[in-house]
Amino acid sequence: MKKATIILALLLAGWLGASGQNRQNVPDSAELVVKRYYDLLNYEGICRDSILYIETTIFKRSDTTDTAILKRWFLMPNSNRVELWHGDTLMEGVYSNGVDVFREYRRGVLDGWTRVAESRYYNLAPDYDFRGALYNRKADAAEMKYEGLWDFNGNTVHRIYVDTPFKYCRNYLFEKESGLLFLVQYTNKHSQYTNHQAYDHPDWHAIHEYQPLGKILLPSVESYQMNGDMVYHFSRGKYLPIDKKIFTED
Repeated sequence: MKKATIILALLLAGWLGASGQNRQNVPDSAELVVKRYYDLLNYEGICRDSILYIETTIFKRSDTTDTAILKRWFLMPNSNRVELWHGDTLMEGVYSNGVDVFREYRRGVLDGWTRVAESRYYNLAPDYDFRGALYNRKADAAEMKYEGLWDFNGNTVHRIYVDTPFKYCRNYLFEKESGLLFLVQYTNKHSQYTNHQAYDHPDWHAIHEYQPLGKILLPSVESYQMNGDMVYHFSRGKYLPIDKKIFTED
């Protein structure tokens, strides 16, 4: 299958100084914008007769030779496995068949792969979800506010303000014409539903490219600014034959 890439017209230079202020009040809603985005990604169209496998190379601008590899396997409807590797060493991971197997690995903390409570698994797994933080927005009790049309580097975008329990509040920017998400701006405001416990988080997260794969779109080139450094993610997805042992065995 020929793979194409959708390139978003977004440059790193000048982002923070150009996140526009020309707000316009328009008759629209946050849910419509977000639903349009997920309709474009079409994750309901993931093949059910194959495993979706996504491999992501991660490195920092300060040291491009020090890379980590994030491996993710997903079988519809909810079998999932995640492994984060540094070189030849597995650092952490989780997996589940979505029914009765829930396991976690943390190097130096747990003694190998360990059975954990279902609640523990579902606290960890969303951090690795390729579908993004808004995919389970209703279950997560996220409150979204549409803030209108904004000018961003000369481009008109939709801006959505999101307040999710136990997370920092964020602004999501979507291209008006394509409907694709290209930038998430993290604020220093805690959700109104948390105890205001501080934790490290990115200043922003950008999605530069999407990869078409069959009937779906996957974020394929991403960057984050965090703790004064840039972190880059390069991902490629493909389909693999079904092997259910991936979700039931260490």
